[in-house]
Amino acid sequence: MKYLLMAMTLLLATAEGYAREVMNLNRNWQFSMDNDLNLRNRQNVHLPHTWNYDAVSARQDYVRGLANYFKDVRIPDSWRDKRVYLRFKGVNSEANVFVNGRFAGEHTGGYTGFTIEITPFLRFGSNNNLWVRVNNAPQLDYMPVNGDFNIYGGIYRDVELIVTEPNHIALSDYGSDGVYLKQGKVTDKKAEVDALVRVDAAVPGTYTVTLDVNDSESGFTILSRQEKVKTDEGRGAVTLPFSLENPRLWNGLREAYRYEVVVKLQDDKKTLDSLVVPMGLRYFAIDPDSGFMLNGRKYPLHGVTRHQDRSGRGNALRPEEQEEDLDLMLEMGVNAVRMINYPQDPYFYELADRYGLILWSELPLVGPRLILDNGYINKESFRENGRQQLREMILQHYNNPSVFFWGLFSNLITRGDDPSEYIRELNTLAHELDPTRPTIGTSNQDGDINFITDLIGWSQYLGWQSGQVSDVDVWLKQLTRDWKQLKSAIGEYGAGGALLHQSDSLTRPGPRDTWHPERWQTHYHERFYDILKKYPAIWGSFVHSMFDYGSPNFRGGDTPGVSDFGLVTYDRQKKKDAFYFYKANWNRAEPFVHIAEKRWNERADRVQTLKVFSNQPEVELVVNGISQGQKTGTNGVFVWERVELQPGENTVEAYSGRVNDGVEIRIVPSRTRL
Repeated sequence: MKYLLMAMTLLLATAEGYAREVMNLNRNWQFSMDNDLNLRNRQNVHLPHTWNYDAVSARQDYVRGLANYFKDVRIPDSWRDKRVYLRFKGVNSEANVFVNGRFAGEHTGGYTGFTIEITPFLRFGSNNNLWVRVNNAPQLDYMPVNGDFNIYGGIYRDVELIVTEPNHIALSDYGSDGVYLKQGKVTDKKAEVDALVRVDAAVPGTYTVTLDVNDSESGFTILSRQEKVKTDEGRGAVTLPFSLENPRLWNGLREAYRYEVVVKLQDDKKTLDSLVVPMGLRYFAIDPDSGFMLNGRKYPLHGVTRHQDRSGRGNALRPEEQEEDLDLMLEMGVNAVRMINYPQDPYFYELADRYGLILWSELPLVGPRLILDNGYINKESFRENGRQQLREMILQHYNNPSVFFWGLFSNLITRGDDPSEYIRELNTLAHELDPTRPTIGTSNQDGDINFITDLIGWSQYLGWQSGQVSDVDVWLKQLTRDWKQLKSAIGEYGAGGALLHQSDSLTRPGPRDTWHPERWQTHYHERFYDILKKYPAIWGSFVHSMFDYGSPNFRGGDTPGVSDFGLVTYDRQKKKDAFYFYKANWNRAEPFVHIAEKRWNERADRVQTLKVFSNQPEVELVVNGISQGQKTGTNGVFVWERVELQPGENTVEAYSGRVNDGVEIRIVPSRTRL
């Protein structure tokens, strides 16, 4: 309900009149595939929407091509002296927009938003037809051209109709709000900020921009600033510098406080436009020896990667599904998220701002899926599209305090078209657009490509794709000794874990095996985490991934077409054992015990090792009513060895204070076990 109230109609009122009106257009679109424009063949859909529910099929040839979305919108005659815009928050991958049969604009790139002015094409006082032609067919002109994730077609994020005065705060600056709060020097004692405001004026002239900083809890105005802005050929910009003494900081999960910044555009008679921009003030650094520092205090980043899709929805998520993902992360104790391979829904950024997650937002410049593929195409249309998407990502999320890193690439290769020169260009552009945040790339190879961005995150799968998990220790020792200047994080690490694959043995599957036992995934994460604790200079680590996700190349696990690297299943209904391992280490606030390996509930041997995950200091295990004693754990792991079970059913219970867990284990000695 709170989202509906916010999204349906937003009217920022002033004493002189309204500023702008924002109306959600998600409901009642007509949809058809391919070139079929026949009225009789259209179906009614609500946004967000994708047509690629067939993508989770482990087939490379899931439907990628053209589709059409139609909607009639009544435009009142009272808007005749206004300006009207459409804002799309995500259309995958290419959108062409028509209004009343006339071409109004286009956008390429499926993971950033865009805004199109439609005023010249409207018929005021009557219905107007919107037609959005969407194409997600494979191509080489815009990124991504590769990746192990599904490219879902559709208008899969919100669409808004925005009505403004002829002169307003700019909506045409790469899909942003036109206000940029650039944080300069920020400390516990003082915060310096430059507020850049861009103006779009149909009537050239001189206008006044006012800025108020309010306490978001009391509503009291802390300071006010005012500057004149002169528009030349319809555009103008002004910077309003201000500072706050003893600022209240945005402090991650500890306290995600944000001020309320109100920006108004005025002439001599009235307020023309108004925006409310939340502002979270913070400072951070990466120390070569001790890692990530937030507001002067050590703040180890316990991160996950996130693909945005889920079972039955593809990437067309509703707000409550975004919130469910966040809740699962907070339950596990996650404090950082790498939005792997592409920018995600603006609502998730807002949730991260509100609850204190640290985000790594990433350009979809993604490396190859197969050995003959390439993630970078050395043609000017591709390069220009990357520049556009980078500008959109940075400018649209400039004011999100949760964003700390701009990711420029992921797992690119230098074979064929070498992307190194292009990454240097993007790196320079990112610093020009936003000098306050570092750039980062994710790499799975050696070479000069690792020395371009400010930071580097490693894609490391020792113990899964090759070798043993213990090899990570050798690799990290050399990395932190010889290449400390790289300021390294572990950008992704993980192993597959299928809930239906339970085994008595604990051996690493082969890299191409379809058998992905959950026990190995758990063992992998226990060992990897234990090794990482020895290297505080690794400033962050990101488990790949928080959730299972759709992948057309994936053949392993118990569901072909769904990557089972997640700690939670694709439908978000089941948490794997590794989820509880991390919860035991990262979430100290919510007491729990969890008996591991519950799904391995039929076993051959009577003598078993039983394991419990908990964030409590001591846990007692009871088997068939008989206590096996209390244990203290290491890294949240409690182990009872050589516990004798009886043939048939056994009741196993774990207790720590008021929290407990239980499971039934069946011993079937005569059954042949895998």
